[in-house]
Amino acid sequence: MRHILDDPTGLSERAQRFLADRADRVPFDVAEGPTDAELRSTLGGLPGVDVEPALELLRRIQARYGGLRFRSVAWSFDEVVTLGPWPWDAGDYDSDDVGPMSDLLEHSVAHPHQVWLRGSGEVSYFAYDFTASDVPVFPSVDALLEAEAIYQECTAWMRVRPDELVSVDAIEAGTAGLTLLSEASGHTEQWWEQEGFRVHVWHTFAAVYKGAARSRWGIWAKDQAGEQAARKFLATIAE
Repeated sequence: MRHILDDPTGLSERAQRFLADRADRVPFDVAEGPTDAELRSTLGGLPGVDVEPALELLRRIQARYGGLRFRSVAWSFDEVVTLGPWPWDAGDYDSDDVGPMSDLLEHSVAHPHQVWLRGSGEVSYFAYDFTASDVPVFPSVDALLEAEAIYQECTAWMRVRPDELVSVDAIEAGTAGLTLLSEASGHTEQWWEQEGFRVHVWHTFAAVYKGAARSRWGIWAKDQAGEQAARKFLATIAE
């Protein structure tokens, strides 16, 4: 398995440009984590886990993403992040954990939430003080990178502000006629694009913090024509 910086096959051209322009790699040594024998013992203690395929997946993900580093502009992080991922030791699991888990991100800024990787390949967030379970956010690490690439691209676009308050529910209802950017969308956040503008709906922290945070939305336009199209979209919602 080649590192994502050496072979970004499977990512969109946008995400490939983002990695080429904004990402680098720091040393990542799997020997600093659990050995294969230790992981087999740990995974074997989890109910219903097929140990060898789970171990192979963990090692492939480490080889693919280990040491990847970039400065994020996503609302989720807004900091420098480095991808591990580091499989959990046996002592990291609670009695109700049933699948393989890994820590996915190292943070440059302290956060009240953790970002984990499930054995299924899903990326999940967990906040110790606010929720009793981890919340699936992205279906894969690639989807997280795709979303970051869109955020990065939107920094060169203009933010479109509505003339009046518009609810998240109204925005979501209005996206039915837009094109879903499925490669960057996940379980708690989605991106749509149409006519030179983009819509983002973000339920992530509302799900993780269970009422202590709110869902958000944003619209960006590539140029003046895109801004006009975006304002037409907002006007349609307000009718």
